Amino acid sequence: MNISSLSIGYDNNPILENINLVSNNGQMIGVFGRNGQGKSTLLKTIAGLLPPIKGQFNYEEIDTLSLSEKERSKLMSLVSTTQTDVGGITVKDFIAFGRFPYTNWLGINKEKDYQEINNAITLCKLEHLSHRNYDELSDGEKQKVNIARAIAQNTPIIILDEPTVHLDLINKVEVFKLLKELVNSLGKTVIISTHQIEYALQICDEIWLINNNKIEPLTPTQIIDNDKLKDIFNEDIISFDKASQSFKLK
Repeated sequence: MNISSLSIGYDNNPILENINLVSNNGQMIGVFGRNGQGKSTLLKTIAGLLPPIKGQFNYEEIDTLSLSEKERSKLMSLVSTTQTDVGGITVKDFIAFGRFPYTNWLGINKEKDYQEINNAITLCKLEHLSHRNYDELSDGEKQKVNIARAIAQNTPIIILDEPTVHLDLINKVEVFKLLKELVNSLGKTVIISTHQIEYALQICDEIWLINNNKIEPLTPTQIIDNDKLKDIFNEDIISFDKASQSFKLK
């Protein structure tokens, strides 16, 4: 996975310029930075929702930004913070929208589509909600359904912008565990922006750290050892506890 000479922003007004990153496929990548530094803009651009000012995002030598929406949606799926307002549809049918890139005008009619939908429901532990109406769910439940829809899309890359923002503590932990399982068991590449730093540092393989209009790829250990979070947030907010072998907020 290769980002080369990428500049992002709105109306040709750049927020981040000349981004160059090379990352291995099949790992979990966190995106850290203060609000307004370009995290969401970066994810929306590589997902194809925003046009780049210039540059490329390549996956296995494919320039994904030059693909049609349908072809790109076979390579990457997106879960955003924006809640989808859909009425009169069941949770299972909403998750089925994830199969759109593989269906024709007749809709879902293949056994594989139903397998992917049911697998996503099982992975996200949504069996008890599958026949409920989507618009009757809580914000947290809707967010888990949105993640299930992305899983049903079965793309090698899953992009998530603050996916735990509407979730309580237990569901946040479950989502992070689920995302890590997608990486470890299914070989997915997961790119996630989050303010849940203490969780992300424990499960991410790599962090794209945005600071002073630049992006730096680092391992979680490099971030802690070099006080990189202090550079961003202007204070010591996290430490490494040797007894539990985990990162903790101060």
